[in-house]
Amino acid sequence: MPEDPEHAEHSERGIHQTVYKQPAGNVPTEATEVSRTSVGEVQAETVILTHSAATSVTGERVRVERSSVRTIHARSLQMDNSAAGAVQSERAVLQRSRSARVAAQDVRLVRSQALLVTTRHATLENAQALVLTGRAEGDVRVAFTLPAAAAFGAAIGAGLAVAGFLLKLAFARR
Repeated sequence: MPEDPEHAEHSERGIHQTVYKQPAGNVPTEATEVSRTSVGEVQAETVILTHSAATSVTGERVRVERSSVRTIHARSLQMDNSAAGAVQSERAVLQRSRSARVAAQDVRLVRSQALLVTTRHATLENAQALVLTGRAEGDVRVAFTLPAAAAFGAAIGAGLAVAGFLLKLAFARR
């Protein structure tokens, strides 16, 4: 979070350097802030994206607030009220956010949704995942585990193969 809690709401539009205090520490660090704009690629040690859209964000520490990003690569990621296509991170926390794919060693989903979560450990709090691989705890609502998804896919494939065979047979007799 920026030093001033209101900073993100009042910061100037565009990309600029700012000072950021990490939630777990008191040491201010330099950060690249993207505010109220659309950008292609952003790469920095610490990236803060607020009310913006980006194609790609890469950084050691990434914070995304009320924004959308196609791909995120981070060591540590915090998303709030945001959306991402693909996330790859060592540690990811998604609050009131959505992602198509999350790959992280440790994932925490709070009131969030994800299609595919690949992790060693996931904590879900009022969250949903369509497919989850890895260990999960909390309010776990997963539509498919990896084995169930594979079985479902195999059943659909077999059904389509049989339907195709029967259609071929029906048209061959004409």
